[in-house]
Amino acid sequence: MKERSVFVFPGQGAQYVGMGAGLYKEYPAARYAFEAISDATHRDMAKICFSGPAARLNTPAITSLGTFAHSVAIVRVIEAHFGCPLYDIAYVMVGHSLGQYSALHAVDSIDLYDAARLVSLRSLYMSMGRGDCGMAAIVGLSKEQVENLLFLAVGRGFAAISNHNAHDQFILSGENAALDAILGAARAHGARIARRLNISVPAHCALMAPAAIKMRQHLEQVEIRQPKTNWFSNQTASLMWAPYDIRHSLVEQMTCGVRWAEIMDKFPAMHITRAYEIGPGATLTRLIARTHSGIRTMHTDSVANVRAVIDAIEKDMAGAKTR
Repeated sequence: MKERSVFVFPGQGAQYVGMGAGLYKEYPAARYAFEAISDATHRDMAKICFSGPAARLNTPAITSLGTFAHSVAIVRVIEAHFGCPLYDIAYVMVGHSLGQYSALHAVDSIDLYDAARLVSLRSLYMSMGRGDCGMAAIVGLSKEQVENLLFLAVGRGFAAISNHNAHDQFILSGENAALDAILGAARAHGARIARRLNISVPAHCALMAPAAIKMRQHLEQVEIRQPKTNWFSNQTASLMWAPYDIRHSLVEQMTCGVRWAEIMDKFPAMHITRAYEIGPGATLTRLIARTHSGIRTMHTDSVANVRAVIDAIEKDMAGAKTR
């Protein structure tokens, strides 16, 4: 039975050494997920995620796979407990950036092997860009203010909004000189946070066009099926069903910004009452809780939290049966 719950899947940035170790130890379903992804990508993801070192885990290709493996392991644990696919429980699923692949696998749109391989290739191609680029965060300004600040990049290089995570929270991608000029102006305009991120890849902007071309070639060779429950596209901030559109959206996601704030704004109209974050950290949980106080949020960043989520789902199912 589908409750009005959204399952959200994080992208890069929440990873840490030790993530998923407890799940791997206690649940056979989690062990299978890590082992299957390791086999698909020829990397020992359990060893890297549990033991590091941090420098190895934080390389772009490994970070993406580690976060993906952790999310899939949690999905498998929940599915094993209830004896049904997660798409039979979730009303809607959505991932942030990399999390799009975790969500697409969870809605049975992409097989595990294909999704793992695509995640690995995506990170590889994104990291092959120029070395004078990066990303930056601005918090405390409106979208109009940030868009106006982008004009300061003229003559200094390219920059664009790559993630709109909340009404006043933005991530920018671009060339370093342009980003530095914009950040200086953002501080002068009263931004609470205006700082560079420790990321050398200008994700989700036009500078990723070469990577998008390479990803298109691989995506055209992968079977993509219609999602078994509602799935949001980062690129359009809309529900998407057609396999052709999903394939195109994953290519466009390389060069287009993540419209997370717009996606969250649609949850109340869908009568979403519960949000579960599936993967490391609780970044998306905090964003949803801060944006929509009426939505109960939970994350799964420990064995205890996974058990709490399972208990909450059971209670929701029991309540639905009595109504």
